[in-house]
Amino acid sequence: MSKVGGQLIQVIRDNEFKNITKDLVESAIDTNLAEGFLKDVPFLSTIISSFNLVTNIKDRLFVKKLLTFLYELKSISEDEILDQIIELEDSNKYRTKVGEKLLYIIDKCEDPDKASLTGLLFKSYLEKKIDYDEFLTASNTIERTPLPDLLYFIDNDFDDWGLDSGGSEYVSYGLMEIRVSKPEIKVSSDSRYDYDEKYAPSEEEILQDKIDITGFDIKACVSWNGRTIRKCLANR
Repeated sequence: MSKVGGQLIQVIRDNEFKNITKDLVESAIDTNLAEGFLKDVPFLSTIISSFNLVTNIKDRLFVKKLLTFLYELKSISEDEILDQIIELEDSNKYRTKVGEKLLYIIDKCEDPDKASLTGLLFKSYLEKKIDYDEFLTASNTIERTPLPDLLYFIDNDFDDWGLDSGGSEYVSYGLMEIRVSKPEIKVSSDSRYDYDEKYAPSEEEILQDKIDITGFDIKACVSWNGRTIRKCLANR
């Protein structure tokens, strides 16, 4: 995996993905995978040759996800790529090399649509719109969010949602977070209890009766991670 990861980074650093076309992406699961194209991009050819494209549909689907991911990087300048990749490769913060990590992330994408969104996220990282930690967090969220829910969230600009109407699901995905509004507490000097009654209320009951709480609300609000995803993907 680490060897293939290194080859993937070489493909990105050398701009080999610039030659990837929509037609190539669409034909990626065909057994006759554009052999002439692969001869022109040796590193990408080396990566793909490590998969059994003839008999293994899973490998062919992975290659399609990989090509879809790389296709989203086509508009990035060489300088932007080199700056960010070199910074990551020289960092001691991450034990898993960036190329290897990208392969893990792409492999976990359930389909090319999610690979495309992840590619756009990585593009945002290369353009310095987000940092690498934000990319990793957002990629993880994309992985575990059902695609229809994810697209609905991205394409709409709501800031909060009731927990009982779907907000709790977005919280579980990491797109939203639970927030509790600050209540207003008032203590009255009067009590509804009639002390002539046989029943004598306790001090706690009397105090509870005098307390009035208003403005208390619990709801799901768009999280920092959710805003990052919207920022990167809303105009895809």
